[in-house]
Amino acid sequence: MTSAGITTVAKGHSSEIVDAARHVIRDPGAWQALWSAHAGSGSEPPHVDFATKMVAAAFAGERPTPGHEIEIVDARHGSASLAVLVREVQPARGTTAAQMIVTPFHIVALPRYEGDVRFTDTSGTPFRQTHHEDVTVRQQPNHDVDRLFVRAAAEAAAPSSTGLDPNFAAALTYLAGPFSGILILLVERSNGFVRFHAWQSILGLGGLGLLSAGTLIFSFLTLLISPMVFTVMYRLSEVLAIVWVVAWVVCLIKAFGGSRWHMPVAGRYAERLATDRHG
Repeated sequence: MTSAGITTVAKGHSSEIVDAARHVIRDPGAWQALWSAHAGSGSEPPHVDFATKMVAAAFAGERPTPGHEIEIVDARHGSASLAVLVREVQPARGTTAAQMIVTPFHIVALPRYEGDVRFTDTSGTPFRQTHHEDVTVRQQPNHDVDRLFVRAAAEAAAPSSTGLDPNFAAALTYLAGPFSGILILLVERSNGFVRFHAWQSILGLGGLGLLSAGTLIFSFLTLLISPMVFTVMYRLSEVLAIVWVVAWVVCLIKAFGGSRWHMPVAGRYAERLATDRHG
């Protein structure tokens, strides 16, 4: 509970929504779409009685270290709109934290309001979407969820062109690294979830593999120049190979579990390519 009439539905640091965003949800279909984008395809959202309630959600987007927080702290009625106040907290100066990407979020239920809803920070500055060109403005009235998430949910529910279960097809995109990603991508035409993982296999695992192989080749080229440089580059290629294996295992598990997990950098480009295909 954050304020009178406001109840926390979910709060944490690991949303699959990687861009800063604010949402107002007033119906079960939009709620399912947003929850799938946030928690993974096929996940069941918590129950909300939309006859008397609505959902407000605030996503901070990717942050480089733990310690970042986001919280919906209040909802204030004005003459023509409802202002939802969002507070973002950053780690204190001088704080030492692991370099680990987090995606803080806060989702609340509050009394249903049919008018315009505006998101502001605690100083009253309105929220502006700046990250994704395919996201609609959140301060327009009667827009319960972005078409980006509605489309994502529809794609996730669509059968796979491969004839396989979408989660199984998504996992297969990683089985032989980028090569299986290419094969699945050539076949998949209808399911955005599978296409996302195919692109991520190509860009993420393919990019890591090329980097590891390139570093190994370069290490042998430096053998006659400097044994020390050779040793450093060779060890680096070994580390990259280990990172590749870890990423491969994580991607397989996440895809098979129905999660739209994003690899750093590659995941964002994969999302755009998978979306552009259906745009």
